[in-house]
Amino acid sequence: MTTFNQPKDLGDLLLVQVSPGWTKDRVTLLGGSVYALGQVLAKVASKYQALDPAGTGPAKKAVAVLAEPIDATAGDTPAVVIARGAVLALPELVWPQGITEPQKAAALDDLNAQCIVARAIL
Repeated sequence: MTTFNQPKDLGDLLLVQVSPGWTKDRVTLLGGSVYALGQVLAKVASKYQALDPAGTGPAKKAVAVLAEPIDATAGDTPAVVIARGAVLALPELVWPQGITEPQKAAALDDLNAQCIVARAIL
């Protein structure tokens, strides 16, 4: 018998939003990568990219969370992000490989500064 696994969607990630028109923004993702729903993002030179906690400058500061999966391997791509005023499911956040607990805590603090709160769900 075949088993169907429901893919993750925004409802799995976004628990509460202040207002759809205010909480989300349309942005440009840096090309060259595949981004997952819930990817924690940094903003570098007006483009969003995956957080790089080992990087320098703005690449290591979390500013938003991706609200949809995006394949941007062909180049810069428009996307919707959760930019402010939201409660997110902590287990649904997508972190860079090798991130340490202190780096994750710093990124969560950065998101809290944007009024994006991640909560464990029961």
